[in-house]
Amino acid sequence: MKQLTYGMRFFITFSITLSLIGLPSSSIMSNNFLHQAAFAQQQQILLSQHKQQQQRPNILMIVGDDFGFSDIGAFGSQISTPNLDALAKDGKILTNYHTNPVCSPARVSLLTGVDHHIGGIGTMYEAIAPNQIGKPGYETYINDKTVTIAELLKDAGYHTYLSGKWHLSGNSAQNGTLPHDRGFEKSLTLLNGGANHFNTQAQPLEKISFAEDGKIIPRPGNSTLYSNDLYADKMIEYIKNGASDGKPFFAYLAFQVAHSPFQAPEGTISKYFKTFSVGWDELRKQSFEKQKELGFWPADMKLPQRIPPNQPWNELTQGQKNYVIRILATHAAMIEDMDHAIGNVIQVLKQKGQYDNTLIVFVSDNGSSEPAPLLYIALSAILNSGKPSFLATVNNSLSNIGNASSIVNYAAWGSYSTTSPLSGYKTTMYEGGTRVPFVIKEPTSALSSSSSSSNSTTAFKSNRVIKAFAFVNDLAPTILDYAGINHLETMYNGHPVHPIMGKSLKPLLNGTVNRVHGQNEIVADEMFNNSAVYMGDWKATKHPPPVGDGKWQLFNLTSDPGQNYDVASQHQDILQKMKDGYDTYAKNVGVIPPLGQKFQNMMAVTIPPLDQSQVTITLKDILPGKFNTLKSINASKIQSSIASKFPTLHEIQTFLES
Repeated sequence: MKQLTYGMRFFITFSITLSLIGLPSSSIMSNNFLHQAAFAQQQQILLSQHKQQQQRPNILMIVGDDFGFSDIGAFGSQISTPNLDALAKDGKILTNYHTNPVCSPARVSLLTGVDHHIGGIGTMYEAIAPNQIGKPGYETYINDKTVTIAELLKDAGYHTYLSGKWHLSGNSAQNGTLPHDRGFEKSLTLLNGGANHFNTQAQPLEKISFAEDGKIIPRPGNSTLYSNDLYADKMIEYIKNGASDGKPFFAYLAFQVAHSPFQAPEGTISKYFKTFSVGWDELRKQSFEKQKELGFWPADMKLPQRIPPNQPWNELTQGQKNYVIRILATHAAMIEDMDHAIGNVIQVLKQKGQYDNTLIVFVSDNGSSEPAPLLYIALSAILNSGKPSFLATVNNSLSNIGNASSIVNYAAWGSYSTTSPLSGYKTTMYEGGTRVPFVIKEPTSALSSSSSSSNSTTAFKSNRVIKAFAFVNDLAPTILDYAGINHLETMYNGHPVHPIMGKSLKPLLNGTVNRVHGQNEIVADEMFNNSAVYMGDWKATKHPPPVGDGKWQLFNLTSDPGQNYDVASQHQDILQKMKDGYDTYAKNVGVIPPLGQKFQNMMAVTIPPLDQSQVTITLKDILPGKFNTLKSINASKIQSSIASKFPTLHEIQTFLES
């Protein structure tokens, strides 16, 4: 390359010299030499283009399921996550990244950069209201109004792989909605929202389906392989056996963890008994103090109160504490095991010499776990389906919690410590349901000169913690930006598609800008008639009954991340601007508020209230006797006890205690 460059320089210099002395260059330089020089220049261009093609990064997008804000070590957790922590040290973390409060709506936005109402999941198929059925944007599966980044990356020459949870095909694997149909050339996927982590045991809420390369298949792994290993091993297979054509790959690794039911290898569970024996009050404090050390919050900031407040740890009986410790230890073991599986994938990248030039992102689809006890949610489905035989397969005794035959989550009380220092939980627009950990390691080719290679606390705080607001719609355009793809078209495969609504975070990550969303820019969301508006440091929320009182609240997230102080009355002008922005958003994306008593009853089962009057949270959900008392009751007796009415959380609890 240097010789060609020098040759071109000689030719240009020599030609100029000849012209100055009045001699035509053609009289001395042969046409053959001119052709050779032109050919050399063309070769340089082609070689440069080929080099740029080779430098396109691989992309590994890792999505955790139902992670609280403080659920990994880099965000203050007591859980061992050395591989994610190492990614954070090699890259950056975003402490102000927000998402949708539930699974499938967030996932359609992650993959398209478009609001979930436009992408077909205005609500989940599990909770659609009668008035929303059949309406545009409420198909409950990914529609053709969007194009996925897998489709665009594949078109641009990337190999595309998916291993893990999909949750974008509705309740019956709608035609054209499998990963194979939406850009993934290789895929192994759980189509549903959740499943047993070890086997194919039936669930009371939905039929469990797996698909591989566009075909429905039985669950792989002889129905015993733990979900983390199932998905990570398949992704390793894809990467190892990928075509040797020099093309980069896009790998979407979507774990079931830490979605309920909480299940994990027994040996890992026992490691955390001592850790969590200090109780949830101390755990929340420990995570917050660690976050302050990492530079998340001001050093003099006090731990915010949580809405709703939890029952004080010292008021629990020892029996209750034992169950809490076991459930939290199981939850921690799920995450540690997932981190180990991530480490296996990263090790393969390093062995193949591909780690440095791979963009790696870790993010959660939404925050915490289901806020209602899994027992109540499952039982409500059983009472209405007439299938109490499911209860005979469940063993929620203390020593069995976390095994394949148990069915538990931590409900509302568990998110108290796992979302420190935030309030609320999954399904709500409070920070605990919408603010999640975000870790990104850039490819070496994209690193700016200002990035520090130091792993010291000072360097980490100054260079690696980004506090600017980011939103779920921003991830897709960020990935496309790193891949060098500028998708501006409004047509794809002959049909119209909505333009990407998010903004690339690459300028924020490389230090070009301090924020990608302006101080007065409106970003909004809605789910289950719960609404949120973000604008600069402000967040406005509205939660109708049974969650809240239906009134708009206003919080300054910079000074009040725990959302303890509603300042709506002090800043009515700001709130009005945000409410007007929300109305415009709702009209543009086609929000249809859910109506009907059936929907209200469903919400009463799945979402507890968030008002300040709730000073304690019942722990009756963790006691195993409740399942055992129903194992011998037949379907007709259960149904006659509740009649045909969809049971509320209170009615289920009353029935269990009768």
